[in-house]
Amino acid sequence: MLEPTLAAVSRTGLIADIETIHLDRGYTGDPVAKTCRRWGIDDIVRTPKRPSGHARGRPRTEPLGKRWIVESANSWLSNYGQLRRNTDRRTDCRHAALRLAVTILITAKLIDWRNRYNPT
Repeated sequence: MLEPTLAAVSRTGLIADIETIHLDRGYTGDPVAKTCRRWGIDDIVRTPKRPSGHARGRPRTEPLGKRWIVESANSWLSNYGQLRRNTDRRTDCRHAALRLAVTILITAKLIDWRNRYNPT
């Protein structure tokens, strides 16, 4: 998927603006580096591969870090059953349900974080 993605970026004229490219664990090896160099990208940041063996037969636990914001939003929105089941015939009803869910989520986050930066 790297070659078609870089080709699409090149068609938009933004390939010259890429200074650093961040790749997932699957994009390792010389072919990926050669493809990036061919498109003029020299700075490649890759997530390291996980070790294949487990110590003493137990899987090693690793912190996952921060989730991508879209993954978090999709996860939060999937908790609302009306959004999972599309039974509305009218799009304005569907829109209203989505707006209500987002309003509830934002309000809940604001309540959770209200004392985060100002504990007094």
